[in-house]
Amino acid sequence: MASESPADATDDRIRVMMESPTADYYIVLKETSKVEVLMESVRKRWGPEYFTLHHGSQLMESHKKLTAYNVRDGSVIKVSYFAEFP
Repeated sequence: MASESPADATDDRIRVMMESPTADYYIVLKETSKVEVLMESVRKRWGPEYFTLHHGSQLMESHKKLTAYNVRDGSVIKVSYFAEFP
């Protein structure tokens, strides 16, 4: 039985840029993760204000997987903030 190399253990990880009008950062997560993982990251980093996430022109829904939006390694997710609930 072949042993798993360290690279094999992280092959399902992708690096995604979170981009807002005022700042950007990268997050590394599993490509099978749900959008909720990105939302929690935004809340921790920038606060719990009202925001939406878009990949391309698609509004992302928290219960769906990243694969539903064709998010891959190197993708850019746009974060849009609102002054009050949209």
